[in-house]
Amino acid sequence: MKPAALLLLLLLPLLPLLPACSKGPADRDATPTALVTTAVVTRGDIAETVTAYGAVEFNPDAERSLTAPVEAVVTAVLAPAGTTMVAGQPVVALKLSPASQLDLGKAQADAAAATAAYARAQRLRAGGLDSDADVETARAAATAAEESAHSLAGRAGGALTLRAPIAGVVEAVTPAPGDTVAAGASVAKVGALSGLRIRLGVEPGAAARLTRNAAVRLSPLAGGPEQTASVLSVDPRLDVQTRLASVIVRAPGGSLAPGEPLKGVLVLSEHSGAAVIPRAALLYDQDKPYVYVVAKAVAHRRDLVLGASDNDRVEVASGLNVGDRIVVEGASALDDGMAVREGAATAKSDDR
Repeated sequence: MKPAALLLLLLLPLLPLLPACSKGPADRDATPTALVTTAVVTRGDIAETVTAYGAVEFNPDAERSLTAPVEAVVTAVLAPAGTTMVAGQPVVALKLSPASQLDLGKAQADAAAATAAYARAQRLRAGGLDSDADVETARAAATAAEESAHSLAGRAGGALTLRAPIAGVVEAVTPAPGDTVAAGASVAKVGALSGLRIRLGVEPGAAARLTRNAAVRLSPLAGGPEQTASVLSVDPRLDVQTRLASVIVRAPGGSLAPGEPLKGVLVLSEHSGAAVIPRAALLYDQDKPYVYVVAKAVAHRRDLVLGASDNDRVEVASGLNVGDRIVVEGASALDDGMAVREGAATAKSDDR
């Protein structure tokens, strides 16, 4: 056999091994590829909102106070706080205090004495011993004393049962049975259910941006349907405990109850035609927001300037263009320039 043929025969078994031996390290290590889900930057309308918490309360214009007509002692609370009332229904029963009983007795005695003095002056005038001026003075004194006694007796009679002046709910009864209340002191307060409003606590900076009639979405904390309402007024004074300003909201018609806790989502501003992305796409480098944009199966980091936001979406003021494809799921595992492969979105469980 010729030497060349013999050499070829010896090399034939080694030929399958030559391609494997020719591969370098870069060929042996596969390029890492991340599986992600993406979304497209769209253009839409978005409202900048702030979430606040508060409760239903009575409008002061719809409240009526029940006051003691004279100094009196509380004998019974006939309708405690929270009781639904009709106009004229008794709320608190009182009786004259010892001091008021003395005042009434003195007023009645003064009226009797003044009446007797007037009669005597009339007799003396008939005998020529008193002048017309003396008689008139006695008459005026008798009239004033009788009116005073009559007024005190009237206030100490049926008026000692304090009744609801309007239909509504008893907000509070201040004294307890056995307590003495001064004349003119507030004993109870009744509020009309037709005069409800909502007070929400808001950070001072956000409160300063709210305007009258701004839209509000209200949700009972205990659960229930969302209702729409609007801002009635903003009180910039800060609550001593919460350090929040107060936003007063018109109560929508419905089944809201006094004292019911609510969550309110208030609209600070509305932006039309904004570049909008899902909130879930955002990442933060300290306090700087960014996302990953996918182009030709490669992820590129983009730093952003954000604008308005709601629960699920964020406005992008700069950093992205409408139509850009951004990573929504899987972004936290990416590095700038990493290859990616798009997959189906992960199904989310229903939290309700």
